[in-house]
Amino acid sequence: MESKRWNIRKPFYGWIIVGVVFLIGSTEAGVFQNILSIFLKPMVEEFGWSRATVVGSIAFGSLCGGMASPWVGPILDRHGPRMVTFLGILILGAGLIGMSFTRQIWHIYLFFGIGRMIAIGVLSLVVSVTVSNWFIRQRGRAMGIAWLGPRVGSAFLPLFVQYVIHSQGWRMAWSALGLLVLLLSALPALIFLRRRPEDIGLLPDGAPPVPNKAQEKHRLNDVTAAPSTNISDPEWTRAQAIRTHSFWELVLLSCLLLFCGGGINFHVYPFLTDQGVSESSAVLAISIMAISGAIGGLLWGILTEKSSTKILLSIAVGVGGVVFLAFFWFLKVGIVRTLGVGVAYIFVGIYGFLFGGVYPLLSIIWAEFFGRTSLGSIQGVVNPFRLTANAAGPIFGALCFDFYGSYTVPFLTFSIIYFISVLIGLSLKTPLPPQLQSYAANHPD
Repeated sequence: MESKRWNIRKPFYGWIIVGVVFLIGSTEAGVFQNILSIFLKPMVEEFGWSRATVVGSIAFGSLCGGMASPWVGPILDRHGPRMVTFLGILILGAGLIGMSFTRQIWHIYLFFGIGRMIAIGVLSLVVSVTVSNWFIRQRGRAMGIAWLGPRVGSAFLPLFVQYVIHSQGWRMAWSALGLLVLLLSALPALIFLRRRPEDIGLLPDGAPPVPNKAQEKHRLNDVTAAPSTNISDPEWTRAQAIRTHSFWELVLLSCLLLFCGGGINFHVYPFLTDQGVSESSAVLAISIMAISGAIGGLLWGILTEKSSTKILLSIAVGVGGVVFLAFFWFLKVGIVRTLGVGVAYIFVGIYGFLFGGVYPLLSIIWAEFFGRTSLGSIQGVVNPFRLTANAAGPIFGALCFDFYGSYTVPFLTFSIIYFISVLIGLSLKTPLPPQLQSYAANHPD
C-alpha cells in the first residue's frame, strides 16, 4: 500500500517571536507610571515625601533609558535582541526586588530608576524593532498583538500589586512583582528571540523564497534601472533618516504624545481617589483602561493593513483628547457621586481603547517611513527625546498639583496638546526612500 505523505506547513516562526515579545511587554509594565502610583500613597505616608519627589524617580529612569537607547539600537540591528533582552530582564527584576528595601529617597531613584531605564530604554525598543524586523505585510496585526503585552501587564499587575499590599504590605509587593517579572519573560527571551527571519533562512511574513534573489537585488541597486515600485520596506541608514523633515516631525509628535500619555497614566489613579473614588475602584479603573487599551491596540494595528496609519493615529488621538477632557470635567463636577463610579469606568474604557492604538501606530509609522535595516539605530536616536518627554509628563502633573492643589492645569494642558498632535499627524509625509532619490537624480525626466 502506498504511504501517504502529509505536507504540513510549519507556522511562521515570527509568531513565536510575537508571543515572546508579548511576555516581555507585560513584564515591562512593572515599572510603568500606574504601578508606582499605587505604591505612592503608602510610601508617602510612611516617609513623608512629596508626590513630586517620588515621581522624580520616573524622570530619572526615563532620562537614563534615553541615554542608553542610542547604544542599544545598533546592538539590536547587528546582533539581535536575545542577550540584551535577557540581561535587561534580570536587571529589571532585581531593581523591583530592591525596592522592598527602600529606606531613603535615593533608594527609589536607584532601584526603580534603573528598572525603568531598562524597561523603556531597552525592552520597549526590543518590542518595536523586533516585530518590525519579522513582518512587513502583516506588521499591523503583529504589532498590535505585541503591544497587547504592556496593556495586559498594566491591567493585571496593578490588581496583583494592590492585593499583596493589602495582605502583606508594600515591601512584599515590590518583591513579589520582581519575582513575577523574572519568571514570566527571562527564559523565553533567552531561548526564542532571533534578530531577523533572514538569519534562519526565512523571509518577513513567512513569504516563500524569491527566485533569483541575487539578481533582483542587483537590479534594484543599479541606478540605471527603474527601481521597484514596492517600497513597503525602504532602506535607510541612521545618517540618512535624521536629515529628513519627516524624522523630526515624527520626533515631535512622539514627544508630545508620550508627554501626555505618561502624565495621564500616572495621575489618573490619584485623581480618582482625590475625587472620592475608593482605592479598589480606582485600581479597577486602571485595569479597565489597560484592558480596553489592549483591545484597541490590536484593532488599530489590524486597521493599518487597510487604511492610512497616520489618519488612524490622528483619529485615535483626536477623539481620545475629547474623551479625556470630558472624563476630567465630569468627575470634577461630582458626577461620580451622582451616578456612581460606573461612569468613570466607561470614560477610562473608551479613552483606553483610543489611546491603546498610539504606541503600535507610532511604531508602525517609524517602520513604514524608514524600513527595517537600521530601525534600532534610528529609534535609538529618537528615544532620548521621547523618553525625556515621557518623564516630564508625570513631573509636570505632580508639580502643578503641589502648586495649585488640583489637576485642572495639567489635565487641560494634556487635552490641548492632544489636539495639536492631531494637526501634526495629519501633516506627516512619507519620505522618498534613498534608492528612489538616487534614481530620480539620475533620471530627471
